[in-house]
Amino acid sequence: MGKRPLPPLAVLQAFCAIVETGGFGRAAERMGLTQTAVSHQLSQLEGWIGGSLFDRGRSGARLTPLGARLHPAIVETISQLETALYHARASVSVRTLTLSVTPEFSSQWLASRLGDFCQRHPDIELKMIVGYQRPDFGPEGVDLAIWLGRAEAGLVQEELLTDEEFVVSSPTLSARLPKRNAIKEAPLLRYTGMRHTVLDWQRWYEQVIGHGNDGGMADFDIGHAAENGPLFESFADMLGACRDGLGFALVRSSLVAKDLAEGQLVRCFVEVQPAAVSYNLIYPSNALQNPSAALFRTWLISRVNAVA
Repeated sequence: MGKRPLPPLAVLQAFCAIVETGGFGRAAERMGLTQTAVSHQLSQLEGWIGGSLFDRGRSGARLTPLGARLHPAIVETISQLETALYHARASVSVRTLTLSVTPEFSSQWLASRLGDFCQRHPDIELKMIVGYQRPDFGPEGVDLAIWLGRAEAGLVQEELLTDEEFVVSSPTLSARLPKRNAIKEAPLLRYTGMRHTVLDWQRWYEQVIGHGNDGGMADFDIGHAAENGPLFESFADMLGACRDGLGFALVRSSLVAKDLAEGQLVRCFVEVQPAAVSYNLIYPSNALQNPSAALFRTWLISRVNAVA
C-alpha cells in the first residue's frame, strides 16, 4: 500500500500564516480567506498528523510543542520549493537580461551587431543601461557589463578588445595636409565621455616626438591645442564633426573600424599607441546561472573573435 498523500500546499501555508500573524483572523486577512476557511485548513493538517498544533485562547493561537517542532521544517520546505519553482520558470519562460554598456561601445560597436543576437534569441528580453555609471550588480540590477577598465574585486573580468589609439580625419582634410606641421592644420576634437582627456592627446603626441617626426614642432603645445579645441557632448557627436572635416579625432581602433572600412574616416598620421585600458566583460561569479546571460556572453565573444 502506498503512502498516505501529503496535505495540500495551501494547508501548510495556512499553518505558517497563523504562526507568523499570531491568530486565525489575521492569517485569514493575509491570505484573502475567511477565518472559517483557515480553521478548516488547519483542521485538515491536524487530522493528517493526528495531534493538536495550537493551543487556542483569548490571547490568540500559541504553538503546542508538536507545532513548534514542525513549523521550522515546513517553512524551510516551502522556501526551497518556491526557490526551485522560480528558478525553473526563469530558465524557460521569463528570459531577461540587463546589460550595462558605455555610450561609445553601444553606438559604435554593439548597435550594428545586436540585431543578430535578437534574431537568434527572440525570446530573451534585453534591457540596456547606457552610461558611465559603475554597474550595479545587486538583486534587481545588472547581469553583465561592458566596461572600459578593470573590474572591482570579487567580479569576473574577461578582456574583449585590445585597442590601439590613433588620429583620424575626413578624407578631404587628410588630402590637403602639408607634409610638415600637419597637426597644426585643424582643431583637435574632444568629447566629455569617460577617460577621454587632454592627456590622451599628449600621450599620442609623445609618439610623434619619439619617432623624430616633429618637423621642428618640439615647441608645439599639444595640451594647449587640445584644451582649446571643440568639446562635444558625446563620442558620436565628435565623430560626426570629424567626418565633416572639422578637425582631428583621437580614437580607439574598435570604435572606428566601420568608418575606416567605408572610407568616411582615414588615419592621417602613422603614429599609433596601445590603448591604456581595454574593454572588458564584467559580471558576478554567479551571473551565468542566468541562461540568458550565458547565451549573451557566448554570442558576444563569438562576435569579438569574428572581428579579431
